[in-house]
Amino acid sequence: MADSDAWKETRKEGSVRTYSAFAPACTTDKLFGPVVALGHEWIDIESVEYYVWVKSGDQRIDITTDPTAHGTLFPDINMGDVTDTLNCGMDHVKATMSHTLDTIESNVNHQHLLTPSMLTFDWELDKSFMSVAVYQTTHFRYCNWYHRQFSGMKRRRMDNPTIDTSTRPSIRRALSSGHVQVDNPENAEPLISHIFISNTSNETTSSSELAMSGTESSSEPSDDLDV
Repeated sequence: MADSDAWKETRKEGSVRTYSAFAPACTTDKLFGPVVALGHEWIDIESVEYYVWVKSGDQRIDITTDPTAHGTLFPDINMGDVTDTLNCGMDHVKATMSHTLDTIESNVNHQHLLTPSMLTFDWELDKSFMSVAVYQTTHFRYCNWYHRQFSGMKRRRMDNPTIDTSTRPSIRRALSSGHVQVDNPENAEPLISHIFISNTSNETTSSSELAMSGTESSSEPSDDLDV
């Protein structure tokens, strides 16, 4: 809105802020928000939940049915069932590999592939990765809002409005001091398989899903902002 503090301040500045100039410090008590900048709350995550479906035979996964496992990463970490189910899914993958190899090399014993999986996950680290994504999303929303509000207005020449390479938030875990390190996350790979994020800010409620092998996903984000 043109009468909001965020709009007035941004109009006076005349250019979009880089990530480092925009985002507030990410402390341990605000890993998932509320993220407040320019006097406006851009995002506040209520919960991060994982839903996992294990494929059965050639039947397609129907995510409208009850999941095989459900867990929460935030506000409380409760991912035991998800870990067990991911190990079960890996056992299915290895069984398929063993069957295929038996067909190709019938004279070779591939039973060693059927050893039960013992995958372990650092969910605290995964939580830190997710927190970085929350703050990045906040800046992306700000840039999107900026261009929708001020497109066509005469303003000072600006650099690329995306996150500047020297100040991108780290994908490392939050430091014990309560801050997230600054580093370049371009080479990082996501640890998330399938998630639902509940956003409690006034602007939008969004879901985000990254499907693991054998899953299906959908996403319906909203970019409506009342700033």
